[in-house]
Amino acid sequence: MEIPKTEAEDSPASNHETGSLIPEAGSSRFIGSSSGVYFINTVKQAFASSRQYEGSLLPAAEETVGGEDDDASARNSPERGTHYEVIIGAHNNTVEIINRSTQLGSLPTYDTAQLLAVEYFQTWHPILPFLSGQDFLQDLDALYSDSKVMKGGNRIAVDRTRTCYLVILQCVFSMGAFTTSNPSSTQTSVLSKSDLLSLVGSLASRHDLLSVQTVLAAQLYCISTMNLRTASSLGGLLSKLVYHAGLHRCPYRYPQLSNEDRDLRKRIFWSAYALDRYLAQSLGIPVSFLDSEIDVCVSGRSEKHDTESLNTNGVPARATGANSGASNQSSPSTANAHGSDATRSHADEPRDGPGNNREVILANFVEYGRLLGRALEIYHASLHSRNHDSRKILFLRSDIDKWFNSFPEEPTGHGDPGVDMQVTRFLPFLHVLYEQLIISINRPSLSLPRSAPEFHHGLQVTIRAAKRTILALEKQPNLFWPGYLSACWMSGLIVSFACQIGLYNTRQGSQEILRCLDLLRRMSERWKSAKRCYAALSTLLSDLQRPKRRADSEAMTEDELNGQNPKRRRRDSIDLDSPNTVQAGVSTTPRAPPATQNPGFAPFPPSINYGDWDVNDFFQDISWENLFEIGDMPQNAGLQFFAG
Repeated sequence: MEIPKTEAEDSPASNHETGSLIPEAGSSRFIGSSSGVYFINTVKQAFASSRQYEGSLLPAAEETVGGEDDDASARNSPERGTHYEVIIGAHNNTVEIINRSTQLGSLPTYDTAQLLAVEYFQTWHPILPFLSGQDFLQDLDALYSDSKVMKGGNRIAVDRTRTCYLVILQCVFSMGAFTTSNPSSTQTSVLSKSDLLSLVGSLASRHDLLSVQTVLAAQLYCISTMNLRTASSLGGLLSKLVYHAGLHRCPYRYPQLSNEDRDLRKRIFWSAYALDRYLAQSLGIPVSFLDSEIDVCVSGRSEKHDTESLNTNGVPARATGANSGASNQSSPSTANAHGSDATRSHADEPRDGPGNNREVILANFVEYGRLLGRALEIYHASLHSRNHDSRKILFLRSDIDKWFNSFPEEPTGHGDPGVDMQVTRFLPFLHVLYEQLIISINRPSLSLPRSAPEFHHGLQVTIRAAKRTILALEKQPNLFWPGYLSACWMSGLIVSFACQIGLYNTRQGSQEILRCLDLLRRMSERWKSAKRCYAALSTLLSDLQRPKRRADSEAMTEDELNGQNPKRRRRDSIDLDSPNTVQAGVSTTPRAPPATQNPGFAPFPPSINYGDWDVNDFFQDISWENLFEIGDMPQNAGLQFFAG
């Protein structure tokens, strides 16, 4: 029986989130709805409705999502070549590709290089193990044991392979320095994104594993520095290399490959897949790897392809004619219910055996990417393609919860036998991914009318997910993953939005926003966009904490809940005797004195007054025009979120 489908216009959830397109000189900048840009505008409209400001005065939501790419980065690929000449600077071991004028940064000392490599493999390798640790160490030792390299000031003719190794090493060093807890002791130069993109493009003339690893390393470096559009451009190149190399087909179908090659090919592919799904969600763009085109078993999961039953071409020996290759396809009903998920049977069962715990993080990251892809297809495809099939949505929700229920248990004590400390260390990472999935499938309902029951249910679900996200982030000693920034920012916005419309306790919400601000402050050491998010959320918090007069206007009246949408009381008359009188846009509400112990951030009031508040008083003293122009503010400005 064919599954009945619900037409989009018949569903109250059909009020879809939409993306944003900003025209620029000779080009345009698009960011899709999955990034959260639509919801950010929803929150701003809710706050701005209390003011007389024009919509043009509100800050652009696009300034807080979509990364921090340098617009001046070169995008054109250079002419392809096979020979390179490298010079190592005599004073600081600067690596330069002579015939391309490409700077690859400076080589650290050998001891520092080892520390940075360890930092990288402890932080990034468990979730994206596309490199071979043994090969990397051999390349590292070979580079530093070369007397010509360490002497400095010499021009060294290197082939394409050695150049790929140099790019990978420098990306690893830079990411290791980026995530170390003591960056001052491991200073390395910052790689130029334009130089990196130019060089990697020329190196990608072949589709061998080394080329794919080089592009992956460059892409991950760009992601770690929040240059998401540059990373996405590299991803377009990477996806074609992956297809040309046949990495989208399970290597266990081909007995001519060694087990080591099979394992590495799977890890490379799923690392590229996971990064592609992250970029697709962050930028609101289509995915590059369709699940229907993938035939690769996930590392750490049950292997579905038995090489003993395959011929040399990878075709099942017992499958003939029209039945060949069909054994792994989902039934039509299952495929319709679950969406394009022909490969999900490959990852359903964990694989037992020694050494597989090291791949459990990657396996869960991949499953997150699959679920995220289904959510993007349902909620963020092109408007004419969206169809809110209730059964499809319910299957997605149940699969998300099934994935969460399969997480490894958190240890109850340090003496628990059999506890894998690496898995335990990344459990907060997985919890953040889960809560962000919950938010992504419920956030579209927050654009519905506030009288809709779907709006109220979606808001409460996202509030709970936001609170759990904050808790999971606080358990992370190293906030290395760029997705943590959007997770924290979106959580703070959800809580602020709920408090503003009177559907969440302001006292409790203020405390949670403070926790978000502390997390954003920590992230600002890595990413500039965290400063903008910090500034905006600080402003919302200061308004929530200011004493408000309810009078005849509540945040959400009974009439609004019933869908009658009465007019809000306007502050047409001003009580000149009121201590909170606002004249000419200037508030006389006392301000807290500047903080002395932490001059880099806006001070919070020493004592918080949680008196009654009126949503019509929100943003009385906020200048939205300059809210995100923190870097251009004078040092003696009254709103000092960051020094310098």
